[in-house]
Amino acid sequence: MIITKKNIDTMSKKLILLFLALISVSAFAQDNDKVKFGAYGRALQQNTTLGNDDTLNADNVSKGHVLVDLGVNINPDKRTEVQAIIRMRSDIGGFYVAGSALQLRQLYIKGLIGKYFSYQVGDLYLQMSPYTFYNNNAEGSINEGRIFSDFRRDYTNYENLSNRGNSWWQQGAATNFSLAFKDSKIDSMRVDAFFVRNRPDGYLSTSPAALFHAGGRVTLTSTEKMKLIGNYVNLFEIGKTAKIDSAISNPVTSLQLDYTLWNNEQTAFRFVGEGGYSQMIFKGYENRASKDGSFAEGAVKLHLKPANLLFTAGYMYVDPQFYSSAAQSKRVNFANTPSTFPIYGNDPLNPNFRTPTIFDLVKDTAVYNQRIVSQLMAYDPTLNNSTPYGKATPNRQGVNFDVQYKDSAQKIMANINAAYLTEAVGEGSAQKKTFLVLKAGADFHIHKFIGWKKKIIVTTGVRYENTKRGGDPLETVNLNSTLVDLGLELEVVNRLDLVVGTKFLNAGGNEFLAIRNKYNDIINFTAAPNISVNQTLMAAGLKYRFSANTYITVQDHIFTYTDGNNSLRNYSFNQFLIMFNMNF
Repeated sequence: MIITKKNIDTMSKKLILLFLALISVSAFAQDNDKVKFGAYGRALQQNTTLGNDDTLNADNVSKGHVLVDLGVNINPDKRTEVQAIIRMRSDIGGFYVAGSALQLRQLYIKGLIGKYFSYQVGDLYLQMSPYTFYNNNAEGSINEGRIFSDFRRDYTNYENLSNRGNSWWQQGAATNFSLAFKDSKIDSMRVDAFFVRNRPDGYLSTSPAALFHAGGRVTLTSTEKMKLIGNYVNLFEIGKTAKIDSAISNPVTSLQLDYTLWNNEQTAFRFVGEGGYSQMIFKGYENRASKDGSFAEGAVKLHLKPANLLFTAGYMYVDPQFYSSAAQSKRVNFANTPSTFPIYGNDPLNPNFRTPTIFDLVKDTAVYNQRIVSQLMAYDPTLNNSTPYGKATPNRQGVNFDVQYKDSAQKIMANINAAYLTEAVGEGSAQKKTFLVLKAGADFHIHKFIGWKKKIIVTTGVRYENTKRGGDPLETVNLNSTLVDLGLELEVVNRLDLVVGTKFLNAGGNEFLAIRNKYNDIINFTAAPNISVNQTLMAAGLKYRFSANTYITVQDHIFTYTDGNNSLRNYSFNQFLIMFNMNF
């Protein structure tokens, strides 16, 4: 940005207008409880030093920012709410408004029409089932330590607008209403509907046409035993918006059932399931037939209440031609280049390009994605090869077992999961790949065991995955990967915590990955014949808690990447950071 008097004057005018507006609203709010304020603030400074094995970058990169997201909530009447979030940001090291920004981050209006009909217009968060509309969690995390989970929640997910669980942030309109019934087998019915404009373009999109998403769900409840949910979503282009006759649409329909067979003081037994159908329709494309696919999933859940144990056993099948854009779009775009040292090495004519690692998945917003797209996105098989698109991953079938434990005093919380999946049909071979996945995680609240008033919490997590395929020696696959998460949270003195965490990723073997065109046709396979990767992230720091939602932390992170087949691709760096986080 070139700093000129015009830039300064323009920014100054905006700041003055905002300041006057806030004063006016504040004065109004003093005598009127219809206006409320909230704010999120952050100050972050990071200094990253690359290892001595690199000559293409400066040895040290420093960056930081200070920002405040001011939320203004206005209730002009009992039935209407207006929410606006105004962001004021300044990069550390910027002078005379260089690197400063003033923008409207979010805005919505919601309200109630009559007694039952509610609506929301503007920014909204949407989530349905894992097969229809669902923002799957990012890879690289298995019950990670607080030093990583705090940063992921308060920075990475917050900046990516993915801090509302598995909801997608969208812009458009949504509505819902509920009805209650008397003397009927159905106790209540809720209807939800939405219509949103998808973000322009998209991952590898070549269509300039406007892209929309519409759908909804109907939920029927019968006593406390049964819940039946019908879902429908459709991602579609309007070709006329770009003066073209061709357009893609992706309607998906599903039916969910949650039925409790019994529930008493000792045990509870439930059946849950979902089944559905999808289409990928190419209107106006010559020689392009639609792709039709289906899926089905069922599971039983047994809750042993005195033992605090919950057992789940299930089976799932997803057709090779099943496509569901809002469930298969990834939270992480592995085609993006990390912002921290994107290239490295010693040869300026042949540099190494970094790909997203376990370090970037925790800390770099540049590798994250906010778009729902119709094409299956790239993924990293060393992080998740069995279900890279969540439950909706096409061409999968198999069984899943899960055990959860949480004692009444919450001294131990543990989860163990095992899955055995296969391809429904072979891809690039008559043989089918098999996938074995083992996961376990546990939190140990040590202070509760020894009666200590200050917190001592140990977190552990591990994920092991094996992919195999037999047959012709030129087609065989054998890929193993192990991800380990460890963390420690120790309250040294009142409100001052020592936080320590580490992540290890080890992957070795070989794999063949499908290359798809924009219609999701497999056109080729890329071979990764000699995978031998080790990634290590270690971190330690101090965290002082001013309140439940406000803290300051000082941390040091060390990351190393080792390629067993090419030492020229090895690198390491160290990052020191200070972050103040406030939410009120």
